[in-house]
Amino acid sequence: MQRELVISEFGMAARRPAGSAHSAPMEAVASSADPLRELFEACKVGDISRVRKLVTPQTVNARDTAGRKSTPLHFAAGKRPRVLQKLTLRSRFIGYGRRDVVEFLLSAGASIQARDDGGLHPLHNACSFGHADVVRLLLEAGANPNTRDNWNYTPLHEAAIKGKVDVCIALLQHGAEPDINNSEGKTPLDVADNSTRSVLTGEYRKDELLEAARCGAEDRLLTLLTPLNVNCHASDGRRSTPLHLAAGYNRSRVVQLLLQHGADVHAKDKGGLVPLHNACSYGHFEVTEMLIKHGANVNANDLWAFTPLHEAASKSRVEVCSLLLSEGADPTQLNCHSKSAIDVAPTRELQERLSCEYRGYQLLDACKQSDITKMKKFLTPEVINFKHPYTGDTVLHMAVNSPYPKRKQVVELLVRKGMHLNEKNKDFLTPLHIATDNLHLDLMEVLLRHGAKVNALDGLGQTALHRCAKEDNVQACRLLLSYNVDPSIVSLQGYTASQLAGENAQKLFQ
Repeated sequence: MQRELVISEFGMAARRPAGSAHSAPMEAVASSADPLRELFEACKVGDISRVRKLVTPQTVNARDTAGRKSTPLHFAAGKRPRVLQKLTLRSRFIGYGRRDVVEFLLSAGASIQARDDGGLHPLHNACSFGHADVVRLLLEAGANPNTRDNWNYTPLHEAAIKGKVDVCIALLQHGAEPDINNSEGKTPLDVADNSTRSVLTGEYRKDELLEAARCGAEDRLLTLLTPLNVNCHASDGRRSTPLHLAAGYNRSRVVQLLLQHGADVHAKDKGGLVPLHNACSYGHFEVTEMLIKHGANVNANDLWAFTPLHEAASKSRVEVCSLLLSEGADPTQLNCHSKSAIDVAPTRELQERLSCEYRGYQLLDACKQSDITKMKKFLTPEVINFKHPYTGDTVLHMAVNSPYPKRKQVVELLVRKGMHLNEKNKDFLTPLHIATDNLHLDLMEVLLRHGAKVNALDGLGQTALHRCAKEDNVQACRLLLSYNVDPSIVSLQGYTASQLAGENAQKLFQ
């Protein structure tokens, strides 16, 4: 069925089949003697004081039976005065109360899902007339941005075809899908007029968006940002995306906003650089951390095979180098000049640090995976006591926390190599605490037999005995007691192990 537009008294483009009889006025003229008619008229012109007086639980969702079966919310969301010049001063003023009327109707129980005879929701009406503030209000109240009328027109179709730029942006920001086809097989872009076409192609005021990202103008950015332009590329220069610019200029808040709105951490500029290259090149630690947490590849190559670590190392961004290494960056990866990140580091000191940290992280990973072959490759006196700079975990912490069956062999090898047994991580846990928490009795035995401190305290002043007693792990408690753990130690919270013990463990203390 083809669709043509017929302008009704309601002011909105009503839909009817092509060739049908001429459409009658969609809404009847209000009658001052009819309270329901008065309510509809008050909603049309945005007269909040009259609406407050006339709305009741019975009328808030009443239908206009003489027209398209619209509700008060349909009228308030979409109606505009027909001849603005002829309005009284009062009518002109109250016309600006449209958002207030919609807000009041919603609070009074108006149905946001109500459909008129054409299947239109109030959101369709608001979008058709370009009431962006009302559109946002309806969307935030739960209106579906992708609802369809009887002709499968979405609110975005309405806004696009009517040239309502701000409404298109609001809809896209609230999840409107730009690829939905109407009954004629057309998307919002297909029916868009010249003013809204650029919004739907992601080109609308693109330069302003890129500049907002570069200079950190958050409010400006948010007024322009949509899923269709969040990954736009500059038309000139390095063809950067907003995320490239925000990352390079250390706009951490903007980076966060862009990531929340779907910015692509893998997007490449003209030189093949991803945003992480930019952040690392300038030593922006917080931005680097955010990008990695959102999936950025720490070993990404640009067109010259430079990785983010090449960028950071060559410019002596020491903290960023450590962060990259902790996340799996490979300093041995070669660029197009056959140089590694270690090679391009400008000082011997930094080169040695990169090499040592790399081997330390590889050893940590090997112990975590219980990979004995890899472990032997990287296990040297220089790195055996390496600590993760952010968690404080040693290789022994990683080994006792491993879920893999060869973990006991790994722990025994580390002990034989002289590994410190009583180092604490940043949570003040020793390897014995962790082995106890995991109920790895065999590892507890190895550690205790080789001199692990049985009375070592965690951050709460608890021994391993406190921790396993609280979990009612009888076997672990019995093993610790056999190595003369002190059951009288009181934690910072004022408890002995026996006071925390579960029902079964409690019997060991009697």
